[in-house]
Amino acid sequence: MRDAESLRFDDVVTFLTVHNTRSISAAARQLQVTPSQVSKAVARLEEFVGAQLLARGSRGVAVSMAGLRVIPMLEEIARGVRDLKSRPDATPMVRVAAPSSICSTVAGVLAKNTRGIRFSCLELDPVRTRALAFEDVFDVALLADDRSLGELYTHERLGETESCLFARPSLAARLGPPPVSPEALRGIPFVMPLLLQDTRVTSGHDLCPFPFEQRTQGHAAATFGVALELATSSDHVVFGPRVAARGQLARRELVEIEVEGWSVRWTIYLACHTTRVQAKTARMLKSVLSRWLDDSLTKI
Repeated sequence: MRDAESLRFDDVVTFLTVHNTRSISAAARQLQVTPSQVSKAVARLEEFVGAQLLARGSRGVAVSMAGLRVIPMLEEIARGVRDLKSRPDATPMVRVAAPSSICSTVAGVLAKNTRGIRFSCLELDPVRTRALAFEDVFDVALLADDRSLGELYTHERLGETESCLFARPSLAARLGPPPVSPEALRGIPFVMPLLLQDTRVTSGHDLCPFPFEQRTQGHAAATFGVALELATSSDHVVFGPRVAARGQLARRELVEIEVEGWSVRWTIYLACHTTRVQAKTARMLKSVLSRWLDDSLTKI
């Protein structure tokens, strides 16, 4: 690898364009240069990195494993230069990915308890979060999984949250005094979780001990925030994280229903990209979100 001074920014942009277009000729058209110039730019970058970044075959080019490892760092360089040229005084942006069950709540907590940072929040299910970990999509991710996203991310435990059953007060009163027997829930419609996978809508996961096949299916929603709104306006129950229902609980739009034998706690982890998130920012995010989770375990 050469000295940093020998890195050409145009070569970085050219390689990322090849990666995005999956073609040297398409990248050349987009950049308005010749395919030969694109190939030379990639070759210079490969010499700088000291590894082959593209694998060339009969079907064209594909990014090599070495290329996949350096893409996030090159994207950070490109983004930093673009920001420097266009918005030298702009407030830094942190892009946060979180499951739909807690994303809206996390967004509010971060906006309320931090200063000097803008947040871009994206709802991603666990599968897509892992699939996009090596793309320039998010800087920070909240995970309900103790597996790291890879060597480019830190992986720290934030704390625990609890998932519970909620209903509006009139429905809870009809179910009787707590703890309610699971049998009492038969015939009560549930707001069912949905998951969008590519172009298909499938059943989601909510960790509820009551199996899908035993529930009376009612409304359905792809995000927990929408599911809560449906439950506040109908005689449906909904199961999900208490942290995301605290607003409805505080306003008495919903109440928590204690169910006999149910205790569902899960751990949330914080993943921060090591080159896109400064260490002091990562520490601040961990502190804010850890306090939020500690508070969430207290019933309202």
